[in-house]
Amino acid sequence: MKLSFKFFPIKDLFYSVVPTAGTYGGYLQGIAPEFFPNMWVAIVIGLILSIILALVFYYENVKAYKKSLAEILATGYFMNFTGRLGKLLKTKTPIHFSFPDGSIKTFTSDAIRVEIGMPVSLASLNAYSEKVEMNSDIVYVREQTSSEPFWIRANVEDNKLIIYEFPRTLFSISRYMKEDFTDVAKAEKNSKRIYAFFHDKINQLRIEYSSEISNGKLNFISI
Repeated sequence: MKLSFKFFPIKDLFYSVVPTAGTYGGYLQGIAPEFFPNMWVAIVIGLILSIILALVFYYENVKAYKKSLAEILATGYFMNFTGRLGKLLKTKTPIHFSFPDGSIKTFTSDAIRVEIGMPVSLASLNAYSEKVEMNSDIVYVREQTSSEPFWIRANVEDNKLIIYEFPRTLFSISRYMKEDFTDVAKAEKNSKRIYAFFHDKINQLRIEYSSEISNGKLNFISI
């Protein structure tokens, strides 16, 4: 990521890093006066050490931002799809689906299988999304508890409904982190770290809401 003042620890520089330079200088001269006979030399070296410390703070802030962004997107995705569908599949109530030809078909949870692709990088997300969009239809889920249906990608195979899903929200990360997605190589490198944070948060939410959703019917696969 390109250096940005948004992630630079300005407050830490003023209240911690800069004063520490003088402390380092005095400490260095105290323990090795033969190597640092001049106080200014010791202070300069202390300042260099302080700058290194500031860079450590910077990269920790960048990491925290990426992790926070991934976790926010993961929470939104889980609440709006995974958790929502998981709650439906936990009940024995038949679920109604609207198909592109205008027909409405009903399936019980035992006749529904869900495959959720969790990408490891932007390239795998692109490949899987293209595959799903080419080989499945947009189907609307009609909930009795909601007047507004939500849509999924699915096919009927052997009298069973196979739902194919993936976190489309991950496509939005490139808009938040343009510098990290300026070319294919950067996109692959940075997406791997961010997608790992996303996946970890999804796993955490699955455990947190395990009593409310049907984890057994949600087949998460790494793609």
